[in-house]
Amino acid sequence: MQLLYHIHMLLSSSLPHPTQVMSQRYQIFWTATGIALTVFLLQGAITTLVKISETEGLWTIRFNLARREHLWWAAIALAFVASFSSMVLSFLAGNNNNSLGIILLASASSLAVFRYAWPAWRNRHYCSNRWAAWTGPSRTGIDASLVPLIEGNDPWPILSKDVSVMRQHSVDIHLPIFKSNLITDDPTDILKATKRLIDTVTEKQPDEKSKTPIKPLVPNNKTGLYAPVHLDKSASLLWGSHIGFSPRVSRGILAVPQRLLQSFPLTSSGHDGQPVCLAHGILARNKGLQPHTFILGLNPGRLEQKCVQWPRPSKVLRTYYREEMNAAYGGLGPTFVDVATELALLLADSSHSLIEDWLSLRMEHQDLALNNQLARLGASDEELKILYRLSYAAMLVSLSAHRKGRKWRPEMKLFTAYWKKCKGEVPAWMGEAAVVERIVKEESGAGDTDLDALIEAVLYKIDTPRSV
Repeated sequence: MQLLYHIHMLLSSSLPHPTQVMSQRYQIFWTATGIALTVFLLQGAITTLVKISETEGLWTIRFNLARREHLWWAAIALAFVASFSSMVLSFLAGNNNNSLGIILLASASSLAVFRYAWPAWRNRHYCSNRWAAWTGPSRTGIDASLVPLIEGNDPWPILSKDVSVMRQHSVDIHLPIFKSNLITDDPTDILKATKRLIDTVTEKQPDEKSKTPIKPLVPNNKTGLYAPVHLDKSASLLWGSHIGFSPRVSRGILAVPQRLLQSFPLTSSGHDGQPVCLAHGILARNKGLQPHTFILGLNPGRLEQKCVQWPRPSKVLRTYYREEMNAAYGGLGPTFVDVATELALLLADSSHSLIEDWLSLRMEHQDLALNNQLARLGASDEELKILYRLSYAAMLVSLSAHRKGRKWRPEMKLFTAYWKKCKGEVPAWMGEAAVVERIVKEESGAGDTDLDALIEAVLYKIDTPRSV
């Protein structure tokens, strides 16, 4: 009997006291409840910030947040799952009052995972490419009165320093979380503010006005100016992070319908609007001067057969995409609408990784370094203008021939083909070693792609002198 008594006392001492069991149950319960409340508050804060960004036109903030949308939804989903697991443990420990909480958390967890986290994770590549398409380098026209202010090898840090610009547009505003040395203001706003400051000083001290004549500007890659540059004419400027500016969404987004700016956009006809949104972003920031003068004589069938995206399943959407682009760019003429439509179709048939690589190399823009190089080699203003007018045709050929690792836009190949077709003998500077080397790079970079056929497809309807 004494032995049985001692065994009973030993077993009794090893079991937790009922009060301790009850305490553990409630501890698990309140842990689950705390996690759930924290997640709800976090989700509400993020959703509110997203809604405010869209309503107030804070598109730089909105698109920047969207790049990380899959991460925060994944975190929220995991937190809900953790809270649900804690609630189940509390229920298994004997807290039978948690049955309703388990049902609610199971529903919330399923909704977070399958309705938000999983679609956001699948959409992450598009959101990243949308940011690149809308915030890459922008090409803009600079008024003739502002052109003389852009001087020196690296003028923008100096121009932006201690210059009070007007209030930023809502599209330009960034989240002030991390301090950056990049310039957040628009270059045109900086130049206008600088001119106002100079004019104010001149009015107060007219005798101090400089008598030194203004020297002609020599464009270089750090100024961002395309040749030719004349002090009495407007100039074309390529600006972005490559010359010290902070990426921000193009203000052209104000003309884009709200339905195309959602994370899962739709066209007016109800089709997938992702390629259209990307095309709008690319076109909004690289028009430059006189975009209605672009040269393009497109043969869509020929381009479709020879591009790397063949067999081009999205070609059946041509009519629907054209309606979208005609509504947006009809005022710039049929050539611009053709470019916009074909660009959207090419983007629709391109993989996310190919688009990412193409945009990261700035292949959507006319090559600034090549433009400046040709100006130094002796290209005339008219020849440089034709190179610019062919820039959108070069963009289509570039995307049609692009594979990862290809770094050369076929600008000189296209220029040569156009010049021979419409003008005859090529200019003398085309024989320079640098130009010949560039053409070789464009040809070798195309790999097994029939670059000549693609160029022929974008110049197909261009009239030759003999047919006029």
